[in-house]
Amino acid sequence: MLNHSSSLATNRSRTRRFVSGMTLVEVLVSLLVISVGLLGVGALQITSLRNSQASFLRTQATALADDIIDRMRANRTVALDPSYAYNIAIGQTITLTGTSSRADRDRAEWKTALRNDLPKTPDGNFADGSIVVVGRLVTVTIQWGERDPGNPTMQFVTRTEI
Repeated sequence: MLNHSSSLATNRSRTRRFVSGMTLVEVLVSLLVISVGLLGVGALQITSLRNSQASFLRTQATALADDIIDRMRANRTVALDPSYAYNIAIGQTITLTGTSSRADRDRAEWKTALRNDLPKTPDGNFADGSIVVVGRLVTVTIQWGERDPGNPTMQFVTRTEI
């Protein structure tokens, strides 16, 4: 009888040791779950940064469109003159001379700001813009490059009355 109770005590201590610890399989499964979670957090961070950059570029385009519209409002008489409007096409450049008008300087400075502040398009062209004035209605279009393969060229269009 003595032997029987001592063998039960030995079995209980072995059982306690076995139940009280974690196995290597449990640790590996835990590491796998944590790793997958961290990869998900990393992917979320990358997506957030990409969207933040795209939003920043749209904000830059909006500010640049507002800039040229404000310049046109400051030079309203020339901007509304049908014989000399601020009209300029995408791809068109302006060569300034000593006798260049305020409107020419405004458009040249605006085109330079587009090139400097927005990224190139996927085909290697600099960001560019156009201005179309019809009566008092002004349409400003700005194009620039994006890293998104599904939509490599972004375009911002705004219309306003001056």
